[in-house]
Amino acid sequence: MKHVNAVSCVVAALVLGSISISQAAVGLKWQPAYKVLRVGGRLSVSLYLVSDTAASQAVSALDAIMTYDPAYLHFYGLTPGNPPPTWLLDGFFSPSPDDINLALDDGDMMYTAWAQLGVPAMATQSGLLVTTLQFFAEVPVCRTVINVPLSLGGCARTRIFDGVTPNTEITGWLGAAKVMIVPADVLISVAEAKALSDDVGLELAGPIVTRRFESCFYIEDYDRAAGIRVNCDPAELPAEGATPTVSGTITTANGERVINASLVTAGCPMDIPGALGMSTRTARTGLSPVGLLVRAAGTVTSAGGGGFTLGDGSESDLTVELHAVSAPDVGTFVAVTGALGADLSGLILRVNSAADIRTYP
Repeated sequence: MKHVNAVSCVVAALVLGSISISQAAVGLKWQPAYKVLRVGGRLSVSLYLVSDTAASQAVSALDAIMTYDPAYLHFYGLTPGNPPPTWLLDGFFSPSPDDINLALDDGDMMYTAWAQLGVPAMATQSGLLVTTLQFFAEVPVCRTVINVPLSLGGCARTRIFDGVTPNTEITGWLGAAKVMIVPADVLISVAEAKALSDDVGLELAGPIVTRRFESCFYIEDYDRAAGIRVNCDPAELPAEGATPTVSGTITTANGERVINASLVTAGCPMDIPGALGMSTRTARTGLSPVGLLVRAAGTVTSAGGGGFTLGDGSESDLTVELHAVSAPDVGTFVAVTGALGADLSGLILRVNSAADIRTYP
């Protein structure tokens, strides 16, 4: 724990009292927001300034408190070289409020950056790179978090200053990066698993559950590089949004790569990647999207037998398989979100919620 100097807190309070707050705001986000790595692996995580409007916003300086759990991650420095913008000064200054930078490997520190005189940094809506931190993964954990808190209860505060109006604070929302660390012999992506031959045993951790059904679920990599169906005991079905560890055998069943799981853990909660929008033609050409969460739109051309067919003017319709969901009327224009699977007759979009079918007049 850092020592809090009472006198310095009083001085800081007097200075802060003269700072005005702007209506516009600039936030801080981490990229990647979620990362899976093996014990001993290196993690590079970048901090970005993000404007809350479509217009870019000028930033003159920032202080960012950063926290992490040193039981799981070992911080060893910033990426060498200055990213854009080229700061006048940046780094972990010392002395620092609350002596927060006295040791950088104890789980909390403050990064400070000053823009060039008369040349503010410009935060965009997509994000301006501030700096990149480097960590080693120490021991396995289902989830650990790198945060930018507003404060830790002492003098130190996360603050972003306007680059036009002096002494104006424009601090917005503050993001976090979630990290999963697995043993060295565990696969960390569906793409790795799909590269294996049929009937090979595996242990996979990190991909996120997008949809689940009666005795199977679909998982995909956070970057949506690949997804896959996992068959399992209904009693072991993980929640949607979980990151379970899956042990079993990979194979091909009815034209679809699947994992037949012998064991599935509950996993930790994570944000589900957004659905990949595509036409029925795109789903059948190029890189295979089978296993991914997909959104397709078109007209209901037929219905019955626990599903319906979706046509969008392409050469063939897409079969939609419904699980405890009613089919929309034939002729209705709909947008459908589901897990894209397959059987010997072709692609199947599997849907488990009425909320995943949106109708349009």
